[in-house]
Amino acid sequence: MKTEVLETHFSSTQEVDRAIIRARRTAFVARFIVLREGKRTRAHRAIEVMEWEDLTTVEELAFRFRQAFEQNGDNMFPVDRDIRRAVAHSYRSIKFFVSEYATRATINFVDSLLDYERSNQLLFSDDDQPKPGGWRLPHEIRRLKDEQRVGVVKKPRGRPSKRPPPTSATECPPQ
Repeated sequence: MKTEVLETHFSSTQEVDRAIIRARRTAFVARFIVLREGKRTRAHRAIEVMEWEDLTTVEELAFRFRQAFEQNGDNMFPVDRDIRRAVAHSYRSIKFFVSEYATRATINFVDSLLDYERSNQLLFSDDDQPKPGGWRLPHEIRRLKDEQRVGVVKKPRGRPSKRPPPTSATECPPQ
């Protein structure tokens, strides 16, 4: 996969190898976002908060994504199909877009979603962009991650309990 064109953009073969890893991963995540766009599952919530190392490979990331779906109990047939398609896309598109994808490489899913939004703006303009489907908006994910980091406790949903909370240890109900 190392070509003269690639080597003119990078000063060493090690830089070329790193660029290829980043580019393939970027192509994989971008295609995976598109393939899973119309689907909603709790596994998406787990994937949205994932982060990875700069040199994480496509295969490693695909394995982590698949694990999220397995742990959620999803039907693995469509998931495996989408992962296979996204991995295949990362091999095909890399031949043409290594430099582009390498510069767009991210180390977390939120930044990948932001990259996806930028691509949609370029492709569709502000008026005709596709509506978000299976993924939360990046700013929502960041807010939730920040709240988790700080330890913000959200109020429980639903109706409040009719019993007032205990005020001392002696009032606690038996267990």
